[in-house]
Amino acid sequence: METQKYPVLMRFMHWLMAITILGIIGSGWFMTGLDPDTAPYKYDIYFWHKSFGVLALMLIIARTIIRFSSNFPRLSANLPAFETVLAKFAHFSMYLLMFAVPVSGMLMSEFGGHAIPFFGLTLPEVIENNKELAGLLHSIHTTIPFVLLGIIGLHILGALRHRFMDSPENDVLKKML
Repeated sequence: METQKYPVLMRFMHWLMAITILGIIGSGWFMTGLDPDTAPYKYDIYFWHKSFGVLALMLIIARTIIRFSSNFPRLSANLPAFETVLAKFAHFSMYLLMFAVPVSGMLMSEFGGHAIPFFGLTLPEVIENNKELAGLLHSIHTTIPFVLLGIIGLHILGALRHRFMDSPENDVLKKML
């Protein structure tokens, strides 16, 4: 018999990561727009942004392990093939980008010679400074959250479409709540 809902731990991780990722992206945009002369707290936000970024990386690793070790509802067999492919591509892309964003940020900090805090601890520096590579990683780190947000937007629209405009067996939102 098919599981009707995602396991509690998967649902918890889904919503925890949604809140964490949106908060990290929002804080990143907010802090980079601040002028340190008029907003002396700007670098305090960097501390929290980096700490939650490290946490997000740990959560995505845990979430991936949980996902591959859990039984969860399969996509409905009556979905059109293109929707099944699109859903699988979107999920794969989100997992990849949820990993790539914090990794690129951590590498950017490491190559830039900046410490990586984790809620009062400082991660050990293991990479030599390389400002050129730090600059490239900065470009990557500030671009891929836009791609991630675009895919998250499509993910939300797809869930809402299946919730309100599709047959009940395709209601994935009900399975995740």
